[in-house]
Amino acid sequence: MKLKFKTLPCLTSITVICALTACSTAPSVTVKTDYDHAATFGKYHTYAIDTASTGLGPTTAAALESSLRSSLGGRGFKESGRNADLYIVPTVFTRQQLNVMPGGGMTVYRSRFGSYGGGWAMNADVQQYTEGSLVIDFVDRKTHKIVFRGLGQAAVGSTERNAAAIQEAVNKIVAAYPG
Repeated sequence: MKLKFKTLPCLTSITVICALTACSTAPSVTVKTDYDHAATFGKYHTYAIDTASTGLGPTTAAALESSLRSSLGGRGFKESGRNADLYIVPTVFTRQQLNVMPGGGMTVYRSRFGSYGGGWAMNADVQQYTEGSLVIDFVDRKTHKIVFRGLGQAAVGSTERNAAAIQEAVNKIVAAYPG
């Protein structure tokens, strides 16, 4: 008995589309924020950035500082030295992650007598990747307490992709600032 599989070209097309989507260069950044509900955000008008301990390379550190200046300036903040109302303290770290995608399909056996279906098989596609996290703390200069914190996370990639992810994370975090 010879089985004909007309769904094979369709499955191949779907697989190619999914692979192309996964290779997209646009970063996918997730952001979470939290803040001190008792803080008076209207009193903060100036900031100073402390990027000394981020551990980033020069290109990525420059992208971070530029994004912070642009986003904070867009919110009406002015950069000031040590006497700023807020200290902006970014921290960056990475960790290894696993992405497990279950899969399955009909097993097709081929022999010199033709092809035949063998049954349903369950497989898993396991991908290991590096996830980068950017934490931005807004610290009150006088009390030294964190009044706002944002966390952005994305998969680490090329230098250009990382810079784009940092810019997106900074924009989303600063946009969520409650002031």
